[in-house]
Amino acid sequence: MAKSIKISTDDVTYVTLPGSQGEFSADGEAIEDTILGQSFTSMDTGLTSWSVSSDAIWKGAAGYIANLMSVGTPTAATGEATTLVSGKTYQIDATAKEIWDRTATVTVYDNAVDHTADVANVDYLFGQVTFDTGYSVTGPITVDVEYFPIAVIGCAQSYTLTMTANTIDNTCFNTAQANGGRRTYDAGLRTVSFEIQGVYSPTEDWKTEVQARTEIIIEVDPAGDGLSVARGFFKLATQSQSGAVGALEEESLTFNLYVPTESTNPEVEIPFGWKHEAGTTLNAGCRMILDSWEQELNTYYMNYLPSGTPGQSPLDGVSGQFVVTDASLSGDLSSMNVFQASMQGTGAFTVI
Repeated sequence: MAKSIKISTDDVTYVTLPGSQGEFSADGEAIEDTILGQSFTSMDTGLTSWSVSSDAIWKGAAGYIANLMSVGTPTAATGEATTLVSGKTYQIDATAKEIWDRTATVTVYDNAVDHTADVANVDYLFGQVTFDTGYSVTGPITVDVEYFPIAVIGCAQSYTLTMTANTIDNTCFNTAQANGGRRTYDAGLRTVSFEIQGVYSPTEDWKTEVQARTEIIIEVDPAGDGLSVARGFFKLATQSQSGAVGALEEESLTFNLYVPTESTNPEVEIPFGWKHEAGTTLNAGCRMILDSWEQELNTYYMNYLPSGTPGQSPLDGVSGQFVVTDASLSGDLSSMNVFQASMQGTGAFTVI
């Protein structure tokens, strides 16, 4: 059987990550217990931990088809229809108008009456409004906004969307005693950056944007079909360019995520996120990795199966819960779009 790494939300239904390789690591904490009269250093093993890493290929999505976009000049739109997403969240129907200018006034109407004051927050990246839990919606819901059109960023030849997270070690005596001395973790602070390399274009003066400290919304559409896209607020951190005589001038841009203060009216819901539509070609396991990272979960499960199937004899697989520490994505002209998934195990693993 072929090696596989599988992901699950409930420890029942598992989906295989589309990776080409993977690694499992179990580590013990070395604790010195040398005592008087011994002529050798003695080391005991304290708390243990484990982790799994794997790549995950976006099947059918070569790197060159990725759309790397930034926003242009905002345009006013009034009376835009919305559709209920879930709960009390509504999304604008016009896909081309779902990136909104957070510095402009957003007005939300319920049955043609201004109920902006009853809106808890706005997702300016994906064109959604969420009402307060205590408000009863009548419908229909419409919005007046200023939306951003999008355009391709420069002449890119490769990109990396870095999405990482710290872990919070919440191990204590009682949990370690109950799980056999394994460390436990929660998801911590997340970091996002975006880097592209390509051909320098003098018509796009990015070097001045570093000094201007301009906030910009960036969209990454790896499959180029709009069915799985990432968007966020960024500021350009570095711009560099170089080239030999008689050769193309090359440029590198690095953007760091900028988290707006919630001083807009209504408040900003998220600074960065992914949106997946029906029909997306992104593997369900990859979506679970992204969901776990976005929602800061430690409740998803992973099966690491060197032989491809649990229950083989001898047992050589492991299963356990994890925290995502890396879900970064990259692509270029000569490769596929590929995720790098790193999962820090939390608590004990089971041999399967």
